[in-house]
Amino acid sequence: MDRVDALLSATGRRTRGSVHPWPRIESALGTELPADYKRLCEAFGVGEFSEAVSVLCADGTLVGDLLTVWRGLLAADGGGGVEGGGQGGALFPPHRIHAPGTTGGLIPWATARAGDVYFWQVTGGPVDAWPVVASMEDAEATRRYETTATEFLHRVLTDPGFRPWSVAGAVPDPFFEEA
Repeated sequence: MDRVDALLSATGRRTRGSVHPWPRIESALGTELPADYKRLCEAFGVGEFSEAVSVLCADGTLVGDLLTVWRGLLAADGGGGVEGGGQGGALFPPHRIHAPGTTGGLIPWATARAGDVYFWQVTGGPVDAWPVVASMEDAEATRRYETTATEFLHRVLTDPGFRPWSVAGAVPDPFFEEA
């Protein structure tokens, strides 16, 4: 069972079949996005897991919209490095927010009510192997995980030992609420 199916099973949901403008999103970012993430957005649509984690998809309200959040972080981070006219790395040192045409930067894929932000780190390797970088609101350090976004999310929702990110102790039965 892949992680999207595991998340559907854990939340008692069926695939929604939500449509997202992936070519437009990927063109703006200047890169493809991982297949498991796209499948996650298509399966669940826009909403919140266990009143704790919101996956950033294509959101018409712009509140949970991947491109809107990414553009805001890119501007606040000094434009994504030299290519964007700034040094970059101000928000999540030593990382910078991804700028199209570069590697090493971060693309946000989820936010948490606690203020945490979950990113991919864009590498020169296969897009489906991008690591997850997690940042806590009140901590200066980030943590890198060699895992997919859907595996990371599954652990956040179901593994009480996955500290400090897990909500499974507080919400033992994961659920999803559409926005």
